[in-house]
Amino acid sequence: MKKSNLKTIIIILMATILSMLLLTACSTPALSADFNEEEVKLLSRDIVSLLNTQDSEGLRAIFTEQMKAAITDDVFVQIYAAIEGGGTFEVIENITVVGSSDKSTGEEFATAVVTAKYEKQTFTYTITFNKQMQLAGLYYR
Repeated sequence: MKKSNLKTIIIILMATILSMLLLTACSTPALSADFNEEEVKLLSRDIVSLLNTQDSEGLRAIFTEQMKAAITDDVFVQIYAAIEGGGTFEVIENITVVGSSDKSTGEEFATAVVTAKYEKQTFTYTITFNKQMQLAGLYYR
């Protein structure tokens, strides 16, 4: 297995685990008062737009340092190919915002689960922001 493919698989696996932990809690975690839900929703819409226009530099501009290291040009190519397979973007159907925190550091996050309809399929994006509204996590299925 190529090193880049292994790295991509690891990133997707970590994002999946984080998403599952966030979304399988008994109740929806409250969003920290440090976040504005409407701002999270607006920036999430922007993220989907940047993905649809394949604007890697625009995405990198709001990435955390960890995301900058993890999402390489090769990873972007794979993401864009998957999204293109869905056909033409039509509409964002729903955005749900929840709060979360890293149990080891106590750092709080806002996570938006965005349902986006495309011509051939629907994607669910899980988009996580830190308090500085930097993109700290990005997962799609």
